[in-house]
Amino acid sequence: MTSSRYAIALFAQGLALQVGERLKQRFLEARNHPRRKADRSLVTDADLEADDLLTTALEAAFPGVPVLSEERATTLSEVGEAWVIDPLDGTTNFTLGLPMWGTLLAFVERGRPTVSVAYFPLLEEVYVAIQHSGATRNGVPIHTSEADPTHNTAFALVCSRSLHRYRLRWRWKLRILGSAGYEMAMVARGVAIAALESTPKIWDLAAPMLLVSEAGGYWKTLEDTAPFPLQAGLDYGKRDFPLLAAASPSLWHTLREGITIRPTP
Repeated sequence: MTSSRYAIALFAQGLALQVGERLKQRFLEARNHPRRKADRSLVTDADLEADDLLTTALEAAFPGVPVLSEERATTLSEVGEAWVIDPLDGTTNFTLGLPMWGTLLAFVERGRPTVSVAYFPLLEEVYVAIQHSGATRNGVPIHTSEADPTHNTAFALVCSRSLHRYRLRWRWKLRILGSAGYEMAMVARGVAIAALESTPKIWDLAAPMLLVSEAGGYWKTLEDTAPFPLQAGLDYGKRDFPLLAAASPSLWHTLREGITIRPTP
């Protein structure tokens, strides 16, 4: 299976690069008609075109393998092999002219990601992870940080919703990048010591979580809801998975102790 996973990773990387270049063109054109969906999340013409390009290519190359996507099919009729994709992670950044956005793809076997690719076109960074084979950035192996987390330059990443939902008793500096995929990639790469995401969907985390795990990090949801294995019939468009990723299990537990839910006003 490992050899075939390498082939799947190579295909997914090529597809992500192709779609990423199209998104880069759309980004430069800056005519993507941003609007709000029913759940108040942002969508653009670029999201929809990227979704169509990815889904069409995946269905042609992997007949019978379903594609779970933010912009199209949000449920699976059965759990086996599947693709979980986010055509444009960081849509708000994209519409505002910020460079932290990208395309995420994860190949799933028996309900769990075994291959993942994350491509951030403007940053020229391609992340690939294969189960039990490690993670890379632009072909170079990456690992979570081994630096002393008490050092005054250590920092953690959060989403803006996290600051509204949780009270954080952390000693570290905080940064917001606006892309769950890129924030998790920064943990996998060893740049950030942790990342807290308040409302990620399954397509936000399927690819990045394998990156974190294969780079030596640790992640777990904050509530009693496990994203994997995937479940047949569940509408993933209506399910959030608040989670924390960290450079190591011990650091995760230290950080988790410092998170409490803010009381409702």
